[in-house]
Amino acid sequence: MLKRSLLTAGASSILVLLLFLGYSIVEKLAVKKMVAIKIQTLPTARLFTLDSITFQFPLHSSIVLIHFNTSCEHCQYELREIKKNISSFAKGQVILMSSENISDIRMASEEHGLAGLPNIHFTKINADDVFGTFGSVSIPHIFIYGKDRKLIKEFKGETKVEAILQQLQ
Repeated sequence: MLKRSLLTAGASSILVLLLFLGYSIVEKLAVKKMVAIKIQTLPTARLFTLDSITFQFPLHSSIVLIHFNTSCEHCQYELREIKKNISSFAKGQVILMSSENISDIRMASEEHGLAGLPNIHFTKINADDVFGTFGSVSIPHIFIYGKDRKLIKEFKGETKVEAILQQLQ
């Protein structure tokens, strides 16, 4: 009798666990699908300038939106390549967003010679807003939006600057 009760309890536990895992998977897929739909147009993420002022996305311009981290080697590569090809980026606005401290973001902008350039914007985004707006993103993660604010291309990870510029044409 005790054996039968233990088997029933064990089977019930396994069934409950499987139901929970199934529900979790379905829920995560739904969130992923919702984010994929949301990023098809330029999201209204809350970004802040390095002066802690709410950042306003430029109108009527192509936008290269880059989620980065100042200590990431791949991100530093992207920043160096942007600097080398700065004249080619005149066709659009480059917005770099990080959830790090503003002082770290400012230091990176200065170290890479990108501070104060008219079409390069370093911004702060809260970590919760990154996930809520863009879902789970890699670093670096690049979104390219056309003048109509529609997503043209998304790159995950280190990306050759030529590939980014090709999408800005």
